[in-house]
Amino acid sequence: RSANLEKAIACHEAALRVYTEQEFPQDWAMTQNNLGGAWSDLPTDDRSANLEKAIAYYEVALRVYTEQEFPQAWAVSQNNLGNAWSDLPTGNRSANLEKAIAYYEVALLVYTEQEFPQAWAVTQNNLGIAWSGLPTGNRSANLEKAIACHEAALRVRTEQEFPQDWAGTQINLGNAWWSMPTGDRSANLEKAIACYEAALRVFTEQEFPQVWASTQNNLGIAWWSMPTDDRSANLEKAIACYE
Repeated sequence: RSANLEKAIACHEAALRVYTEQEFPQDWAMTQNNLGGAWSDLPTDDRSANLEKAIAYYEVALRVYTEQEFPQAWAVSQNNLGNAWSDLPTGNRSANLEKAIAYYEVALLVYTEQEFPQAWAVTQNNLGIAWSGLPTGNRSANLEKAIACHEAALRVRTEQEFPQDWAGTQINLGNAWWSMPTGDRSANLEKAIACYEAALRVFTEQEFPQVWASTQNNLGIAWWSMPTDDRSANLEKAIACYE
């Protein structure tokens, strides 16, 4: 994978010898975006350095991809920037996620539910993940925003039409409910459990063993954390999930 992406980067960089910003601005911007995607996906070397390069490429593409002239390409770049800032492992985590949130929110100016439902749902899900991960501010308020984003995404990401996306969003929603520090703890955990169990209708052991296992683990944690009902019964369910 790394070798493939390094070749891709070399190809895009070669293309830029002809695709200059002055003579072929749209092709130049497209290639900058492609370079950003390749650096963002590169799994080896310094992850932070790779993502910083990706961010730089996405940002220069926006010199051509303006909201007014190329709204869809502009929104794609904004979403890409959000993903890169969200994934950046170094620096101030809160500041990185606040930047990601800002990029996702502006992408939604173009990606409306009516005109671009799938892209809108992807961005809502990304926004929910960012709000869930934000370590500063009011934790409950952040998680309420995350829950609202994931629930909105599920209006498009249905189990019938987009089963994997639906199941992934269910897991994200379950994680948010599990993390919620306020409200009725038992009720929050019951919602988390319902989300995880729903996701397992798609993420089966046969087809998605790693995701199935991580979801079983999440279910175990939720049952173990449950403060009400029969404590022994809850722990037996947790043990079964872990096993």
